[in-house]
Amino acid sequence: MKKLLFVLSSTLFVSNINAQINPDSKMYNRADDIELGKYYQKKGKNQQIAGWVMLGGGLAMVTASGFVVWESEEGGTALALVGTISTIGSIPMFIMGAKNKGRAEILLRNSSIPLSIDPGKNIPVKSLGIGIKIGK
Repeated sequence: MKKLLFVLSSTLFVSNINAQINPDSKMYNRADDIELGKYYQKKGKNQQIAGWVMLGGGLAMVTASGFVVWESEEGGTALALVGTISTIGSIPMFIMGAKNKGRAEILLRNSSIPLSIDPGKNIPVKSLGIGIKIGK
């Protein structure tokens, strides 16, 4: 009974040790709109490239399987199956890339007009404004 209690308590203790905050996650919490927009832009571009690679590779495999079946009738089925799966798998990559591109466009739309400046950076802000006279 003591061994069982010891094992149970040590398991609970070890599971509490692993419940720490990842130091890399703090970096993304402090990212401003421009940094986050650039991150989504890069991620969307990489996903679009991966989608095109999967689509091209899948179509090439399907085409090659046609020649393999025509020549020897062995191994072409597996190649056609993998090519078809790769071609169909490229569709979610294009969708995710488009979503991340849209997120980046929203975040970077007004990137030339900073709405807030970090006071610790001491960056002078030059702006142009319009004065509206109220009253006489």
